[in-house]
Amino acid sequence: MNNDNDNETEQEMLWAAQDLRTMTSCKAEITISRRVTIKPNAIKEGWDYQITFGDILNRGAWRWECAQAETLEAVVEMTKAQIKAQGDERAREFLQLTDAAAKLGLKLVEVTA
Repeated sequence: MNNDNDNETEQEMLWAAQDLRTMTSCKAEITISRRVTIKPNAIKEGWDYQITFGDILNRGAWRWECAQAETLEAVVEMTKAQIKAQGDERAREFLQLTDAAAKLGLKLVEVTA
C-alpha cells in the first residue's frame, strides 16, 4: 500500500469537506467516507466515496442528504448540486416570507447570535 497516495487522498477529502462546509455557511456537518466494495463474482475490489451532510432529523438549517460515486470529484459535484438546490429553496422560502410580511406591513429582521 502506498502511504503517500493514501495521505494525498485523505488531504483531498479534507479540502473537499472544508469547501462543502463553507457552502453551507459552516452550519452543517460534512462527512466524507471512502469505502471498499467487493461485489459478487468480482475479480478485484473497488472503491467509492460517500458524502453526507445536514441534520438527519431535519431540525437544523440543512436537511440531511447523501451522495455516492466512484470518484471523489464526482461525489463532490453531486453534493455541491444538492447544497445549491437546498440553498435556492431556502432563498425562495425567505423571499415568500418577506413578501408575506410586507403585505402585513411588517419587516423581517435577522437575528444573529
